[in-house]
Amino acid sequence: MGQRRTEPGEAGPRGMEPREQRGALLRLALVVVCGLVVAKLAGALDTVLIVMALLLMIVLHELGHFLTAKWAGMKVTEFFVGFGPRLWSVRKGETTYGVKALPLGGYCRILGMTNLEVVSPQDEARAYRSRPTWRRLSVAFAGSFMHFLMAFVLLVVLFAGPGDIGNLVGNPPADNPIAAVDGFATGRSPAQEAGLRPGDRIVAVNGHRFAGWSQLTAYLRARPGQLVVLSVERAGHRFTTRPVRLADGSKVVVEGDKAPLYSRPTGLLGVEAGPVRFGLLGALEHAGSSFGSIATVSVSRLVATIGSPGNYVNMLQSQKAADNPHATRFVSPVGVVVLAHEAAQIGWSEVLYLLVLINIFVGFFNLVPLLPLDGGHVAIALYEKARSLRARRPYHADVNKLAPVLYAVLAVLAFYAISSLFLDLRDVVR
Repeated sequence: MGQRRTEPGEAGPRGMEPREQRGALLRLALVVVCGLVVAKLAGALDTVLIVMALLLMIVLHELGHFLTAKWAGMKVTEFFVGFGPRLWSVRKGETTYGVKALPLGGYCRILGMTNLEVVSPQDEARAYRSRPTWRRLSVAFAGSFMHFLMAFVLLVVLFAGPGDIGNLVGNPPADNPIAAVDGFATGRSPAQEAGLRPGDRIVAVNGHRFAGWSQLTAYLRARPGQLVVLSVERAGHRFTTRPVRLADGSKVVVEGDKAPLYSRPTGLLGVEAGPVRFGLLGALEHAGSSFGSIATVSVSRLVATIGSPGNYVNMLQSQKAADNPHATRFVSPVGVVVLAHEAAQIGWSEVLYLLVLINIFVGFFNLVPLLPLDGGHVAIALYEKARSLRARRPYHADVNKLAPVLYAVLAVLAFYAISSLFLDLRDVVR
């Protein structure tokens, strides 16, 4: 939500006629199309589309503020996509809509966000600060709500569409379709010898049925070098393979790898579990439970990360500390692009999972009760309500007194942003 002072009559670029506005918008669309063509030729179209999806999420965040502010009767003077120089804008009623040059998100400018903003007397009743507390809370919470809504919808799409590949459903059904049949650098794998194909379902091993993929793999891993007979379902028909000898995962290398998968003798068949899909009702159910588990982890890691700035100092000084798999830190835009590229290489299940993680984390981070985050506006609204009830008259907090806290928060955010960018750039260079 914007907080800068806005003149009530501010409009688009002076002198820009409707024809010029259409021309500017057409040029912008042409630039976007050319960028997508270049990305396609460079083999990075999937990554660019994911980054565009992330930018769209930021715009939807601001759209949440915009819609609830309009619903609450507040005066919204601007809604822009991007920052920097204005490329195109149009005035509709009291609001100017437009696009700016730097596609780094968007903003919604609501009149009277703090007591410092000068508002004309005729607009004061429609200022954010003059509306009832529950209205102000609805506007402040709307951004995070949009992130949570997007995360839930993406989870439903994930479970009902491409399917989860083990990030959330840690133990897929044992008869889940096989996603891939691996080959060994030294020869054919037992799965290849058995004639298994992607899409096959392993119904039983040596006559034993299993509740989940974890139990199936545990049974196989405990039998390196032993003969097994597989009961397989393919396109609705069941058959039994000839006996095949499980490989020893400590002695063979899977194609594409440089070292054995295991350091100890481990039975290896050479198949990978496929994605787990559900119907619409199952997708809704698993989306709800998965949202809760991800939210719990996100909040705990957010608290741990913010509360341990020393960890960042250690990671800046020591590459070993930065490479620690248990290290938690924020990811810069550079790191997000790298993650997006890696997710695109794996498949759309991983892409959806990444977008879910980002939405849930951003949603909770934005609720930290400190300005300039939305959580700061929530805290101020609740504080003013408590003081108003106590004094039995309207009370508005003096934002000037919060300036030192605001500057301190901005300094901390700048530290995390710069240090995260440095760590991500260092990883890219390596």
